[in-house]
Amino acid sequence: MRISRESRGFTARDVRHIPAVARSAGALFIRSYERGERVYLAMLSRGYTGTMPVTGDLTATGGQWATAALLPGPALAVLVVGVL
Repeated sequence: MRISRESRGFTARDVRHIPAVARSAGALFIRSYERGERVYLAMLSRGYTGTMPVTGDLTATGGQWATAALLPGPALAVLVVGVL
């Protein structure tokens, strides 16, 4: 909003410009508050309850660790061979 105001030739240099800057700040606050309310209502309409849903057991098994090590393991081996 500041860039928009300045592109129209407004520069706040004097005490007389405080009301215009205050109106811009108030408009920005109201716009952001209304946007937040719209986002919250959209989240409620999609089933938001205030907490993140737990989709399953969050403990990692041995197979998951092995799958996660598929790329870093060989990369570490190449690094070690390259340094020696």
